[in-house]
Amino acid sequence: MPNWQKWCSKDSNFEKIKNIKSGIIYGEFSEKIPEYSVLVITYKRSDGLKKALDSALNQKTEYPYEIVVLDDSGFDDATDKLMQQYSSQHKNIVYYRNEVNLGQYNNWNRACELCRTKWYCLLHDDDMMKPGYLEEMIKVSKKYDDVGLIGCYLEEIDTRREKKKPISLFVDTFIKLRGKKPIFLTMKDNLKNIFTLSCCLFINKDKAYELGGLDDEYYPSSDFVFSAKMNKYYKTIFYPSILCYRGVGENESLKQSVCDGSIVCAYELSMQLAKEHGFSQKKSKRKASVAAVIAEIGVKGYNNVDYGEVKRGLGMKDIYNNKFIIFLINLYSKFSWGTLLFRR
Repeated sequence: MPNWQKWCSKDSNFEKIKNIKSGIIYGEFSEKIPEYSVLVITYKRSDGLKKALDSALNQKTEYPYEIVVLDDSGFDDATDKLMQQYSSQHKNIVYYRNEVNLGQYNNWNRACELCRTKWYCLLHDDDMMKPGYLEEMIKVSKKYDDVGLIGCYLEEIDTRREKKKPISLFVDTFIKLRGKKPIFLTMKDNLKNIFTLSCCLFINKDKAYELGGLDDEYYPSSDFVFSAKMNKYYKTIFYPSILCYRGVGENESLKQSVCDGSIVCAYELSMQLAKEHGFSQKKSKRKASVAAVIAEIGVKGYNNVDYGEVKRGLGMKDIYNNKFIIFLINLYSKFSWGTLLFRR
């Protein structure tokens, strides 16, 4: 079981992988280090990797940047052929391969280690950047140098059908009213299950390294734990602009164990955040239960099953299985996001 009491520890998670090598297979770094990087993590998904790389190459920006691909799948013939082609055609691409599988979050950490620049975009092989992503994110990072993470809005694509999920009226209205004004998130936002969305995160390398990287002990929500930890020690920004696509299909997000784990992690992390704010045990449990239901509503978009047993296993009251209460909590979640409109 994860030790949730150490969620904000700065202990180095890079130490876990220090003896595992990642070697350059194709491409080479330029002597002159560019200003920014795109770090692409991949695992046996060459079709998605090609789309991710094309999106990274098609950025409309004058800022120089390099693309580093980090393969966690061992030797995959389709990926190898793709990277041999792309690294020969594009001089700003370098392809690494891990000698053994690191796992998703340790591969995030290895990407941080290999990054040569102050800021980098972490791009998954089933996600894509819109052409204006880098330009807009760079402008935000230059203005707010004390920030550790910058996230943005996204569009979802069902990669099994190549079908985009329509942007909701709520999100569309929010973006128009906010007018791309950055929103600084807090741990109280995280308590309500509001985080920088972990698709195409823009990350400050030095701050990420100083916090010890991501701890895979909190899988499948290590990214949310890391985001909350960044809020504790530095700052995070939610940038209200739709700048990327997140692929939803044959990936981790559809696994039932991942959906179950997301609810458990939302509860446990919120318990710690509530205690951080000095709430009583009773109030902390109530806050954590609401966060777990918000997470449940989210994962039901992937696996629409009954999560009552998961919630009972957390000791949550039966009222949180009531459909009307879940409906009210969903409204509360939307209201909480809506209040960010007025944040200075």
